[in-house]
Amino acid sequence: MKKVYSVDLINSFFSKQEATELILGLMNYKIELHTNKLFSSQVKYGVEDEESKYRLDCLTKSRDQLKDFLMDSEDTHFKLTAEIKIEPRSKNNNS
Repeated sequence: MKKVYSVDLINSFFSKQEATELILGLMNYKIELHTNKLFSSQVKYGVEDEESKYRLDCLTKSRDQLKDFLMDSEDTHFKLTAEIKIEPRSKNNNS
């Protein structure tokens, strides 16, 4: 049985500005990662990386919705939690 490793990445209270910077920074990093992957695939193989294209679309929409949520919120502080689970598996193994 393969072991799952968990990291309690974020678990604290943040001001609205700190929360915005933290979350958007993480999301923008992921958007940049998939943008680079998509570009690299186009240059190297002449085809788009469909997974990166899909994730890029999802992340961009989520980021824009999050920006709207934070801008519209009258709250000044937020509790953020994020746990990351790392589970060994092959890319093609869906189970």
